[in-house]
Amino acid sequence: MGNAYTAPLSCPDVSSIKAVSIHFSDGEQEWNGEQLIEDSSMVDGFKFSVAAIKQETDSETKLPYNYVICDYVGKGKNDYLRLSKRFTLSPVAKGSAWNEHEECKGNNVTDCTFELMNSKGPAKFTLPPQ
Repeated sequence: MGNAYTAPLSCPDVSSIKAVSIHFSDGEQEWNGEQLIEDSSMVDGFKFSVAAIKQETDSETKLPYNYVICDYVGKGKNDYLRLSKRFTLSPVAKGSAWNEHEECKGNNVTDCTFELMNSKGPAKFTLPPQ
């Protein structure tokens, strides 16, 4: 077995995003619904806009957690999409496109890469025996 460091991570490219459900709710959050769909055409014309590294505190456990948000914009002023992902390790910005607020505005998701770090540096994973 060997160890390897993970490659830089980034937000998903628009071409890999597809709608899988649309959530509905009444105004008081008493009734909820979902429409399951498989449609990549809903994101046609969208482009990557911003990535941001965030940290919040879980309301139940009171423990901090890390996440990355990825924003995409469409042609209309109300056309937007946000994806987010939680990480157990801390995401750390890589590259010059990130600002001091851990936000990255780029034309491409590869402009806004990040790595997962633990207290000893970049996260490692173990390769299976060959």
